[in-house]
Amino acid sequence: MRAPRVRLTALVACALLAGVLAFLASRPVEQGATPVDSRLIGTVAPDVVARTLAGDHVSLSALRGRVVVLSFFASWCAPCRAEAPNLVAFAWHQHVTRSTAVLLGVVFSDSPVAASSFAHSYGLTYPILEDPGGTIANDFGVAALPVTVVVDARGRVDEVLQGTATTAQLDTAASQATRSAT
Repeated sequence: MRAPRVRLTALVACALLAGVLAFLASRPVEQGATPVDSRLIGTVAPDVVARTLAGDHVSLSALRGRVVVLSFFASWCAPCRAEAPNLVAFAWHQHVTRSTAVLLGVVFSDSPVAASSFAHSYGLTYPILEDPGGTIANDFGVAALPVTVVVDARGRVDEVLQGTATTAQLDTAASQATRSAT
């Protein structure tokens, strides 16, 4: 009696595994974010002066000479959760290669407590700016998340990405912004 039950259990487990593999294989490959034809591209970025979740102050104009990548996110945003590991990998790559690019998170329509919890959960170690009135988001035309804005070393908006940016997209955008500023 025991052998047929073991075979049946093994058969059911194999069928479930085959179903899971078929599901995973049918999922779309990560497409990444879509470049947006923003009115800001080529113009001097709005000057951001904001407090970070850690209590420090950041000014975008003080970062001139460096590429700045602004990542607008919220803890309630599912695509932002999917993008978080890519941002961590990008920030780490910038650190280990001693790049001059700076990654800044910008909290979009979310509480500082929820954003801090999100940052802690995903291991975000880069500065995260508070935007309590939505001024920064409005200045950059952000209406839906996630959005990534790349500012070149001259302070001009080089690229705007809508959607979940891949690590490769972030690396490419930062490299392109570095080249365009020279």
